[in-house]
Order: sequence, then C-alpha cells, then structure tokens
Amino acid sequence: MATPIRSNDLILFQGDSITDGGRCGTGDGLGNGYVAMVRAMLTARNPSLRVRVANRGVGGDRTVELLARWRADCLDLRPQVLSIKIGVNDVWRLRGEWMGQKFVPFADYCANYEKLVAQAREAGVRTLALVSPTTIAEENDSALAAHLDERAAFVRKLARRTGAVYVPARETLLRALKTQPGVRWTTDGCHPSQAGHALLAACWLQAMGL
Repeated sequence: MATPIRSNDLILFQGDSITDGGRCGTGDGLGNGYVAMVRAMLTARNPSLRVRVANRGVGGDRTVELLARWRADCLDLRPQVLSIKIGVNDVWRLRGEWMGQKFVPFADYCANYEKLVAQAREAGVRTLALVSPTTIAEENDSALAAHLDERAAFVRKLARRTGAVYVPARETLLRALKTQPGVRWTTDGCHPSQAGHALLAACWLQAMGL
C-alpha cells in the first residue's frame, strides 16, 4: 500500500457535528473531537511528518448540505488527503424535520455520496478516507439502526470501488458499546464522548495504516 499521508499534505476532514467537534470555539479550528486527536496522534507518532490539518465539519449537515458547499469547503481548498464522515443526519430526520431538513432516502444518499467522491477525485484528491456513519441510539435496535447499517455497507463498497480507504467507525463503536458497556462512549447515543472520539481517532489512524 502506498503511503497515504506525506509531508506537506493538507488533510481535510469533512462531515457533520461529530467531525465539527466545536471547531469554531478552538484556536486551531480543529475542535475538541477525533479530528484534533488524529492531529495530535500523528504528531506524537510521526514528529518528522509535516502536515496541515483542516476541519470543515458542520453540525446538522446531511449529504445534501455537504454537496451544496463542496466547492467552497473542499474542492477549492485542494486537499491531498480527504476524510468524509456523513450520514447520521440523513437518517435521523426520519424522526422529524429539523430546520426544514427531511429524511434522505437511501438512493438519494448513495447518489449524493457518489458525487462527493467523484468530484473530489476529479479535483486531484490523492488519498480518500470514507468513514462509516456511527450511531443514533446506543441500543442500536431501531429502524434507524437498519438504515445506518445499509448506509455503512454502501460506504464500504464505494470505498472499495473507488480505491478509497474504508474507516469502520460504525462497526468499531458498536463493538465497543457491546463489549465495554461500562464506558460512556457517547453523550446522547449519537455524539461521542471524549472516549468515543478517541476510539474514532484510533480507528481512523489504524485504517490509514498509521
């Protein structure tokens, strides 16, 4: 496998509130979640690797909103490495509309995601990481969970088909919830706790072979 990250690369993280991680409230713009943890762990493990890391996650985004801002918040930044984690809100809106947003059917989710990836590749993204959507409820026994499973399977297949790295965030979190129920992995069933963010960061780095 070719080296996924090289010195002088711009690594761009895209997604919803889980990626956002309060980025607007931190001096470096990375937030307090898994993105900042990935940056810190990259520095600790590879101090000679000089990279730039940017976070453009936006709370509440679905694939619809991500696609609408893709030019300004991704393509124009010209990242060499791009990580996409999107899908929870596409499903969550099944519980009810929020700010005019509605549930995104599976076919539309797939079409939107395909466009995100195709445009990124056309813009010259060298290394692409596709992160499976995580959870909405820790019990993972609702109709929403089935929708998320379906979308995670699609992301895995899309990664394989497009030569991207698949990051099994959903699978990793579900395994932790089952095997280590005493740990508070999320704050509300969806948004990761600090332990949950650390789990996602470790999962991301492992998938990237770092």
